[in-house]
Amino acid sequence: MLVFAQMHATHLSNPLEQVKIMRIGNLLTMFATVCFLSVCFPTAEVYIHPWLDMVEGLALGSFFLLLCDYVSPHSEQRDVFFATKRKNGIRWFKTRLFLIFQMPLVAFLVAIATTITQAVGVYCQWSNAPRFANIWLRVILTVSLVSSVIAILQFYMLLKVDLAKHRPLAKLTAFKLVVGLTLLQEVVFMILTTQDVLGESRTLTYADVHIGIPNLLICIELIPFSLFFVWAYPWSVYKDGDGRGNFSKLDQAVKPTNAYQGGPFGIRAWLAMLNPSDNLRAIAFVVSQSSRPRRSRVAVGSYGSQEVLYSNSYQMPSQEPSRETRDGYLQHA
Repeated sequence: MLVFAQMHATHLSNPLEQVKIMRIGNLLTMFATVCFLSVCFPTAEVYIHPWLDMVEGLALGSFFLLLCDYVSPHSEQRDVFFATKRKNGIRWFKTRLFLIFQMPLVAFLVAIATTITQAVGVYCQWSNAPRFANIWLRVILTVSLVSSVIAILQFYMLLKVDLAKHRPLAKLTAFKLVVGLTLLQEVVFMILTTQDVLGESRTLTYADVHIGIPNLLICIELIPFSLFFVWAYPWSVYKDGDGRGNFSKLDQAVKPTNAYQGGPFGIRAWLAMLNPSDNLRAIAFVVSQSSRPRRSRVAVGSYGSQEVLYSNSYQMPSQEPSRETRDGYLQHA
C-alpha cells in the first residue's frame, strides 16, 4: 500500500482526488499495522484496536468527499448541482454530510472511553454483560457506523448515473470489505470459542486464541485486499494525458505548468495526505450543527475548497497570476 500511495504521490496530476485516495488507502495500512502490533503485544490490543474505527470513519469521510469531487468538482456549482437532483437537495446533502462525519467523532470518543473504562476495570473486553462498558460502547459505535454507511449508500443511489464511470461500489467495497470480513471473523471465532471447538491447550494460550490468531489472519487477508484496492483506485488514470490528469486545484486561477504537482519524490502529496484540516473542519461542522437550531437552508457552496468546512489540504506553490490571465482563464473554465 505504501508503494501504491507513492505512485499516486509521484503522479499527482489531480491533487483534489488523489490526496483523498491516499487517505482512503491509509485504512488498510493502519489495519495491517494495528493487527501486527496486536500479535506482538496482545495486552495492548484492547487499547489500540478501537482507534481503527476512527480511521475507518475518516476513510468514509474522504470517500464521500471524493464522490462529491467526481460529480461536482467546482464548489461554487455544487449547490446548484444538488438542488437540481431532488427536492430539498441542499438540505439532503447537508444531512448526508452530518451522518457521515459524525462517525469519526463518535469513534474517537468511544476509543477514549474504552481506554478509561479498561484502565478502571469496568470495560471487560470479552464480556457482553450489561454491567460492563464493552456492550454499551459497541452498541453506540455500531449505530454510528450503520448511519454513516447508509448515508453513503443513499448518496450513491441518488447519483448512480453520474458516478457510473468511476466504479463507486468497487471503490467502496475495496476498503469496506476488510472491515466486514473482520466483523464476520469475530463472529466465527466467538462461535468456535463458546462451543469449545477452539480453546486453550498446551500450545495455545488465551491470548493466542482470542488475539493472536484472529489478528494474524487479518494481516494475511490484507494481501489480496490490497491488490483489489490497487485495481479499484488505479494511479495510471492520472498519468499525464490519460483522462483524469492535469487538473488544477479548485481555488487556483491558472492551470499548473507542471504535469505532476507532488514535488520531489511526492513529498507535497504525502504532506497533504497527513494534513487533517478538511476532515477536522467537517467534524467541526457536525459539532456546530448538533449544538445550534436547525436552519431552513444551507449553501452547499460552503462545503467547497474556499470555505470554512472543506478546504483542500493540498497547497500549490504560491503564484499570483495577473488579473488579465485570471479573468481570461475564468472565462474559459
